[in-house]
Amino acid sequence: MRKWYVVNTKPKNEDRAAINLSSGGIETLAPKLKLRKYKDNRFVQVIEQMFPGYIFARFDAIDDFHLVKYTRGVKTIVHFGDKIVPIHEDLIEFIKSRLENGIATIQKKPISKGDKIIVKDGPFKGLTGIFEREMDGKERVAILLDAVQFAATMEIDRDLIEKL
Repeated sequence: MRKWYVVNTKPKNEDRAAINLSSGGIETLAPKLKLRKYKDNRFVQVIEQMFPGYIFARFDAIDDFHLVKYTRGVKTIVHFGDKIVPIHEDLIEFIKSRLENGIATIQKKPISKGDKIIVKDGPFKGLTGIFEREMDGKERVAILLDAVQFAATMEIDRDLIEKL
């Protein structure tokens, strides 16, 4: 009987392992995340593995074990002691329901006026302040910065702050 298991892949081999397993008739799930990252003083869209070093595979633990374990890109099947343990189908369905073409997008956490925030990247990294409001397009926000002996209002990209 086919069940879902967690497969540990070799570093940066999630896609390779998934493709090789799929070509061997094994159903796989290697979900990815689409997010904005601050890199080289600007934001870029990146797609990364949701679970780096791991994918999910649906196979028969007895009949397909050898095929899965020795597929190129696979390091091992996650096990506890000498037993591989299946994961619930509901978990896989939950993950699949959040994906669009195999990619999930992270939803921004809601921040309300008056919430205390910290700037997590960029030239003002580490400064704290108070959230004022979202600007047009929901990408920029206005914050009131706390600093020694003064307070200043500034606009900053929403992805550069997080709620404390």
